[in-house]
Amino acid sequence: MIMKSAIAFLLLAASLSAQQTKTERFDFRPLMQQIWDAWGTLNPANTAKFYSKDAKRTFFDIAPLQYKGWTEYAAGVKGAFAAYSSAKFTLYAGGHVAQRGNFAWAEDTGHATLNKKAGGKDDFDFRWTVLWEKEGPDWLIIHEHVSTPRK
Repeated sequence: MIMKSAIAFLLLAASLSAQQTKTERFDFRPLMQQIWDAWGTLNPANTAKFYSKDAKRTFFDIAPLQYKGWTEYAAGVKGAFAAYSSAKFTLYAGGHVAQRGNFAWAEDTGHATLNKKAGGKDDFDFRWTVLWEKEGPDWLIIHEHVSTPRK
């Protein structure tokens, strides 16, 4: 009797584990472009929902070198975008995405076009590495690194 109960328990646990893994898989590709589309509005408030608000999080960007926490990041990027009237960020979608439980990471490259208020524009390619952690129903960025190739 104990053996049958143990086997039944193991089968149930294996079944639940397989269902859990299957239902927890998340397609990050659409989310990745949504994040960059939100940055394209030039308003960090539109991207806030994608980021952890933990003040200990570090975000690396093109300039300055790093931001500590979302509050610093939002303020810094708002200042950096002040000279621009519009922006478009497009991922090349050739990168890699991986998920392990409640953590995920991705790397990709993309292209940015930022139109200056004073006329002219900045066009450049960029690299993006991003780490997510699932908090409740949401996947939040807990770390990211954005950089450009040296010219």
